[in-house]
Order: sequence, then structure tokens, then C-alpha cells
Amino acid sequence: MARSSSAPISRRDFLRFAGGGATALTASQLWAAPEPPIAQRPVSLARVEVLLNEPIGTINPNVHGHFIEHLGGVIYDGVWVGQKSKVANIGGIRRALVEHLQRIGPPVVRWPGGCFADRYHWRDGIGPIKKRPRRYGRWSDVTESNLFGTHEFVRFCRLVKTEPYIAANVGTGTPEEFQQWVEYCNAPADSTSLAAERAANGDRDPFGVRFWGVGNESWGCGGNFAPEVYCDQYCQFSTWLPGYKVSLFLIASGPNGNDLNWTQRFFERYMSARRGRAPIHGWSPHYYCGTTGHALQYGADGWYEMLRKGNFMETLVREQWDALTTFDPKHAIKLCVDEWGCWHPKGTEINKDHQFEQMITLREAMVAALTLDTFHRHAEKVVMSNVAQMINCLHSLFLADGDKFVATPNFHVYDMYQPHKGGEAIRLNVEAPSIRYKFKDKDEEIFRIAGSASVREKTLTLTIVHTHVDEPFEAEISLRGGSVREARQTVLTHSDIRAHNTFENPKEVVPQSAPLDLSGNRLRVTFAPRSVTRLDLSLG
Repeated sequence: MARSSSAPISRRDFLRFAGGGATALTASQLWAAPEPPIAQRPVSLARVEVLLNEPIGTINPNVHGHFIEHLGGVIYDGVWVGQKSKVANIGGIRRALVEHLQRIGPPVVRWPGGCFADRYHWRDGIGPIKKRPRRYGRWSDVTESNLFGTHEFVRFCRLVKTEPYIAANVGTGTPEEFQQWVEYCNAPADSTSLAAERAANGDRDPFGVRFWGVGNESWGCGGNFAPEVYCDQYCQFSTWLPGYKVSLFLIASGPNGNDLNWTQRFFERYMSARRGRAPIHGWSPHYYCGTTGHALQYGADGWYEMLRKGNFMETLVREQWDALTTFDPKHAIKLCVDEWGCWHPKGTEINKDHQFEQMITLREAMVAALTLDTFHRHAEKVVMSNVAQMINCLHSLFLADGDKFVATPNFHVYDMYQPHKGGEAIRLNVEAPSIRYKFKDKDEEIFRIAGSASVREKTLTLTIVHTHVDEPFEAEISLRGGSVREARQTVLTHSDIRAHNTFENPKEVVPQSAPLDLSGNRLRVTFAPRSVTRLDLSLG
């Protein structure tokens, strides 16, 4: 995690990221604008050393994963509009959403929750739609129609070419119910009665669901368990769980934020009782960096504070990994951060029925970029993440209401960061001063730049978040073990830190791309204020 100081740069300020990148662009290069006034010119220099000969590990594409829940407008009006809807759809699924997801290639989508998962009984969502039971909603007085169930979810995943990740009901369900759901999804055609039932419901071939969450937020809405009690539940649910020729990846409910006590107590119980019979492949802490107030009403202090809170993911990843090391020194268990994002108060939702919906500004895009960069820097630790949530809720990539649809700045970050997926994460050293600010009369500091780097074949991808609200920043980038032959930049920024996309102005915040005249192993460039930048560097 970056240290901060507003004093002149010293060796104490030398920041070592576990992999990442920093780069730079001049405002005039980016926008082909006149030379900026002196007050807006670079004020200091960052030094970035890219260590091409020090790989960290392959970036699992699943760290770019997503999450949909039966909550507010996520499923109904977001993903599912119905086959008879006037909204353009593919078998009831919103066409605009499918087309945008196909563009960014989501690797995995988590469903049906969230808190909804631990009151969801999967049989409610199969069979003829008209015969499916209606249930009292988890989140409000709105009735759950069960129009969108297992078959609809799997078809949605197939449309967007993603893997399904199903969260099972531990809070109000049983081990037998969970095991039968796995059988219903994965048993070969005609091999069991449940496989025959699946075929009768329209899908003869098995779904091949690999990822299963054994409960959700079991410390809270998933049962209010003590960690030892949840551990016993986990072992009971997962001890006998046939995969039906599918290599299951089982994810245990980790702590609320960076609660190391929960992690320690769970694994102390697990190691004393499991005797190798209840496998765990993923550990799932959830982290919402919260809010600094209204989603659209903030100044520079609220901007910096939100980014500082978002960057706590760096501490969480490191400390949860260290805690796991005590019990799993060979690191068979990986981190799966399957809920994360900003969470602001009510007031900017586009539809009053869309619970926890909020407007997404350039600031949330910066948090998204910071978080993905963190996961890239820890590619050997984190194998999945799922931003909460995909559409019409919290840290969304999309907003929709009836036939209206818009991609938020978060979508553009995921689009920009695609080249990292499956790349080899590379270490780098960053030396830069920090930024001081006040929030609620308290002195705070935040790093000036942070990022990640990866290599695939002969292309180096550097992504960088520059936090300063109004000053560009110059960087000297040196490559150890290679040199640049050609370069191209893509930058997401705006003159207003509160800028966001709307149905009326869907392209208010979009990235700009252009070639750069850079070559060699030492590059001098400047990147814009309040920006997310990607450099695509062809290596000679």
C-alpha cells in the first residue's frame, strides 16, 4: 500500500507495488489542446520502474467478474424485461445489456445474491413460468415473481459467454437442497431423475456450473452465524458434493470487510474438524468502501476521501492473505472478493423502486480502476472478484429504466482494462509524492498515482489512476528487461469530478484513444488530472 508524504521525495517515499504500472500523458497530447497555463502544468516528477523480468502470476480473468441479485431493479427491469416486453430483448433478457456485456467479455457472473441467496429456494424458479410460486420479497414488500430462475440465469450467461457462479442457500436451506441443485444443474442427461426434470424444463444438456458459493455473508444476513457455527455448516453442506464430471470450485463466506477475527476463528475450527473432507477453494471477504455523502454533491475533499477508502482493498488483500497463510501455507485457498464497491445514500436513483441504485460518476470509475489494479498487483492471491452490482444498484456498470439504457463510467473502466485479463502481472517500483487534504477537519493523505502492469506476448499494458483533481503530473518510466517500439494511450477523464452519463447524455464521460510518439526504455510522459489511463506498449 502506498505511503504518503508531502515533503520532497526521499528513499523513504519509495513505494513498492506487488505489480502494476504508472504512465503519463500531456493534456495537450490527449486533447490536442493549446499549451496549458502555467498554473496547470506538471508540478513534480514521478519515477516508475517496470520490472519486466519479475512476473507475479497470471491475472485470472475472473477478477473482472460481475454480480446480479434479486434486489430492486437489478433482475427485473435490469436484466429481465420479459419476452413480451416492448423493450428490445432476447428471450426476455434486455438486448442492450447483452450487447454491452458481449463487448467487455465478462468472465463470470454471480447469482442469485447476495442476501437474497440465503432465502432463495431454487425449485421456486424452475418449471413453467405461469406455475412458479410468488414469494414475499427479501428486500421489500415487492413480491418475488420467480420469473427469472436457474434456466433463465444460465441462458443469460450463455448469451454473454460467461461462466455462472451460483450462491447457495445456507441461511434457510439444507445440505440436501444444495446437493440436489448441483445435481439438477450438472448431472448428465438422463442419468438421474433431476437430470430428466431439467430436460423436461427445456435443457437436456447439463449446465456445467463450476463455481458455487456455500452461503453468503454468513456473519450477517446469511444466518448471523458465529464463525465456528458457520464453519460447521460449511462442512456439512460441502462434505459430500458430487461434481458430475465438473471440477467444482467451492467458495466459503469470508468476513465483513477485513475482519481478521472472523477469518482466524473460522479456520481454527475448520482445521480442527475438517480432516480433509470439506474442500475450500475460495475465501470471500466483502468490502464496501462506503460513502462520503451524496453521490453527486462533493468537492475535492470528498473526492480524495472516497479514493482513499477505496484503496483500503490493498490492505484487505494483504492481511487476509497473511491470515490464510497461517492455516494454508501452500495457498490452495485463494481470495474471491465477490462483493465490493461504493455505497451512497438515497437521492440519485433513477427509479424509486430500484433499491440502492445510485448515480455513477468519474469518482466511482476511479475506485473501480483502483480496485482492479489492486487485484492485478496481487494476481497470485486473488482469483475472482464480483463488482456489486452489474445494473441498477450500487457500483453499477449500467443503468436502465424501461426502454432507457446507459453505460456508466464504470463500464468504460472494465472495457479499458480488458487487455489485462489473462496477462502476466509484472512488478514495478513507483516513487511519487502524496497529496494532503482535509476531510471533516481531519488531516489526511492519499497517494498521487497507483496502477498495475501486465504482459501478453509482446505487449505491455500499463494502467494508472492519477488522483489529483486539477494538476497534471509528469512521470519518468523506465523499463528493466525490455524497450518500447510503439505506444498508444487511452484516457478516461473529465473537467468535472462529478461528471456522469445519463439517458440524455450517454457519452458525457467516455475514454479517448490516440497513438503516442514514444520509444526506447526510458519514457518521459505526463498524465492528466483526475484520470484513468491505459498505455498499450509494443515491446521491441
